[in-house]
Amino acid sequence: MGIEVRTMFTLFKNINARKPSNAPGSDGAVFRVAPDVKASQHPDGVVLIHLGRGTVYSANRVGAMIWNGVVTQRSIERVTESISREFHIPAQTVLQDAALFLAQLQAEGLLIPEAQ
Repeated sequence: MGIEVRTMFTLFKNINARKPSNAPGSDGAVFRVAPDVKASQHPDGVVLIHLGRGTVYSANRVGAMIWNGVVTQRSIERVTESISREFHIPAQTVLQDAALFLAQLQAEGLLIPEAQ
């Protein structure tokens, strides 16, 4: 089985592409890391490995902040407030982009929504 490397969606690159109102995370959804996924943090972001699929993903520093928020079960609002302050980006923009990123993580099988 070969390993495929993918780069995750770059946050804040295209501020015109916005999430639909039902995107994951926009309604307070809670996620958990899929069992076959391992993560490695580094100064520039995070590398995510889906062992079951043989795929490797990388995310930038902002993506790593969102990933860490999921892992530590912080609310999406708290995570986006922190990103907004650090990078001087409007909170609503960060929330929309974070929801898109969570949707991508879920679509790739890296996150699983928790039943509420």
